[in-house]
Order: sequence, then structure tokens, then C-alpha cells
Amino acid sequence: MKTDWPAALTAALTAAAADKDAAAFKATLRRLVAELHDGHGSVSAGDSYLPPPVAWDWVEGQLVITRVPDDLGQPVAPGDVVTAINGRPIRQAIAETEPLISAATPQWLRVRLLGVLGAGPAGEPLVLELDPFGQPGKRHTVELQRKPGAPLETERRPLKLAQLKFGVWYVDLTRMVDGDWKTVLPKIENATGLIFDMRGYPRDRPLFLQHSRNEPMTSAQWHVPVVTLPDRREMKFERGGEWNLKPLQPYLGMKKVFLTDGRAISYAESCMGIVEHYRLGEIVGGPTAGTNGNVNPLVLPGGYTLAWTGMKVLKHDGSQHHGIGILPTVPVSRTRAGVAAGRDEVLERALELLK
Repeated sequence: MKTDWPAALTAALTAAAADKDAAAFKATLRRLVAELHDGHGSVSAGDSYLPPPVAWDWVEGQLVITRVPDDLGQPVAPGDVVTAINGRPIRQAIAETEPLISAATPQWLRVRLLGVLGAGPAGEPLVLELDPFGQPGKRHTVELQRKPGAPLETERRPLKLAQLKFGVWYVDLTRMVDGDWKTVLPKIENATGLIFDMRGYPRDRPLFLQHSRNEPMTSAQWHVPVVTLPDRREMKFERGGEWNLKPLQPYLGMKKVFLTDGRAISYAESCMGIVEHYRLGEIVGGPTAGTNGNVNPLVLPGGYTLAWTGMKVLKHDGSQHHGIGILPTVPVSRTRAGVAAGRDEVLERALELLK
């Protein structure tokens, strides 16, 4: 990434010297780390924020409500466009927040924005100005209360294992955990088609890969930096530690489709890189985050923790992964009308491919 580090350091030191409080200093640190253009780049200081009570996504260039809890009790519906957050027009909120986020790609920046824009401390309401779907001129404001718990997924998914049509099975890899495969394999080994959902971060070992090919596979190239002198002088890389995946039985030789997008980062991209290189199936959705490799943490005085990528990952053929990611073979984008109708257009496209 082409960053002028002397200039970035000068700007950060200058700002830090004038910062009036801890919040301002934390913002300075975040602006510095954002210059990494690294999806693993982050600054934390023991913050305790709650997620928004609704789910939203970037749809047709706008911030659109995609899911609403049944007990919300407010006039909010999927398809509504968020035009302002806590009194700030959405464009202003984005412009003020983007410089504090480290991202290697636009898709990961958008993913991070989704969380940051709606998060806040307990007890602080989230005030949204909404443009309702199908009701021009009916713009209104709602006040929502954040609650503890995991944020809603931006789309409503089937059960983590579900037969969507006769012979076509869906497996959500972001919800599979150790032990699930013992139950899953007997049900899917005679399927006519499989849909693996990697729109996010997997929680289990990459067993699905080992059942998807009857020959050994390796992960992409992992290059670990060897630093012996300051300022990266004479820095070298040693390649090693890559996965060597042996095939497992039963072999799942049926047609497969993999769903993914900018939420897939790091370990998820190691998996999707294998899907891409060995052509295990169509990749439907959007590009992955474009950041892979082990994460380096650094604890600083004052309770701040910085993190960044500590490994250079190249694709199997030696080409660049960082800032690019795994690209879909079948790009699919959501529409506001589809969201309002409760549809998962990415999953629908996968089902079409398996007809």
C-alpha cells in the first residue's frame, strides 16, 4: 500500500500534541492506523458499545434497513433508507467516520461502517431519519434503544442446515461448529447440489473443503516477515505454515455454489482462496475483504491496543491478495425492492445456478 509514512507520522504527532482528551487522542491513533489500509488494522481502548437494534446494509448506494426485530415497536421496515443518524446527515456521518477506519478495500470499509455508524454506549438512544420504501414524501424520525447481544445478520437466512429444494442443501459455514459435521454429512452426501454460505467468518475447521475434492489441496502462499534491523532494513520473508489438506470421505462431488462478500476476511479468505484456485464451485455475491494473514497486537500505555496484519499472503499463483480479495464468478447485488420484499437475492441466484 502506497502510504507516505513520514508524513503520516508527522500528522499524528502534531495532532497528539494538541489533543484535549482521551477521545481525541484515540481518534488520532485511529487516523494513523487507518493509513495502513489494512482490514486487520484497529485501535481499541476497552470500549463497550452496543450494536444497533436493526440490521442495515449498503443497497443501491444507500444505507438501507434490511431486518427489524418483531418487538421493535417503531415504524421501521426493511427497505427504508436511513437519511440521518443522530441528527447528522448520512453523508456527513460517513465523511466523519471513514478516516478512522483501516481497510484495504471499499467492501471492507463499507462493512466496518455498518457497525461503527450504529454502535453506541448503553443508554444512549439511536435516532434515525428514515425515507420509507414506497412512500415518497413520508420521511420521519424514530428513536431506538440499543440492547446487549449480537447484531442481527443483514439478511434473514435459512437454518444453518436446510434442504431448500429436493436434493439441494444449504450449509451456513458461519454458524457451523465442531461436531456439526457428524450430523450434516449423512444428510448432504447424496445431495444433487450444495450451497455453502461464507458471508462472514467461519467458526469451524475447513472440513467442508476436505470433503469437496478427492485430491490434496494447499492454502495460498504465506510469507512471514523476518525483522532483524529497524525501519525494515534487510527485512526478509520466510514462506511456511500453509495448510496441507488431505481429502476426506465421503467425497462431495456434486455441484456446489459458495456465497461470499466483503464480510469474509482473514480465515474466511484462506478458505475462499482454496475454492477459487481449485475451482470447487461458483462464487456468488461480492468480493471478500482483501486482508489475510496472522494479526499482530501491540499494547500501548494508557490501555490502547493496536493491531495490524503481520504476514504477507499471496494467492496460489503468487499474485496479490491484499486490497483485492477473492472475486465472485457470479456477481450479485441486493436491490431495495428485494430487501423490502424480504428476499435474499444472493441465495436466490445460487439456487438458479443449481437448477
